[in-house]
Amino acid sequence: MLRVRKQAWIMAAGVAGLLGTAVFSSAQAGSAVRWGEFSASSSDKLTAGSMDVGGAYVLKPSGVSVGAIEALQAGQKQSQSELQSLKSKVEGQERAFDEFKRKDGSSASSSDSQLSSLKRTVDEQKSTIERQKGEIDGLKRSLDELKRSVENLSSKVK
Repeated sequence: MLRVRKQAWIMAAGVAGLLGTAVFSSAQAGSAVRWGEFSASSSDKLTAGSMDVGGAYVLKPSGVSVGAIEALQAGQKQSQSELQSLKSKVEGQERAFDEFKRKDGSSASSSDSQLSSLKRTVDEQKSTIERQKGEIDGLKRSLDELKRSVENLSSKVK
C-alpha cells in the first residue's frame, strides 16, 4: 500500500513537473501549451499521462473524447430516471398487492355473491327469452290464420 502511494506521488510530481516545464517552455518557445479559460468541444480528446521509453512521464491525447464523457453522463442520468420510475412502479405494485392480501377474505365473499347474482340474472334473461320466443311463435300462428281468413274472404268476394 505504501508502494502504491509512493508511485502515485511520484506520478503526480512528474505530471506537475511536466506541466511546469511545459508552461516555462511555452512561454519561451511560443504557444505549445496555453492556460486559461476555454470551453472544450465534444471532439476534443482528454489528456493522459504515460511513461515514455526513457522513464519520463509524458502528456498526450487519449482515445477518450469530451463528447464520449458527456454521452456517458447523459446515459447515466437517463438510467437513473428510468430506475427511479421502475422503483416507484414496483412500490405501487407492492402496495396494491398488500391491499389485495388484506381484502382477500372480504373480496372472495363479495365476489361469490356477485357471481351468484350474475348467474341469477342470466337465468332470468334465459327464461324471458324463452317466453318471448313462445309469444312470437303464437303471434306467427295467429298471423298465418289471419292471412288464411283474409284469403278465404277475398275468394268469396270475387
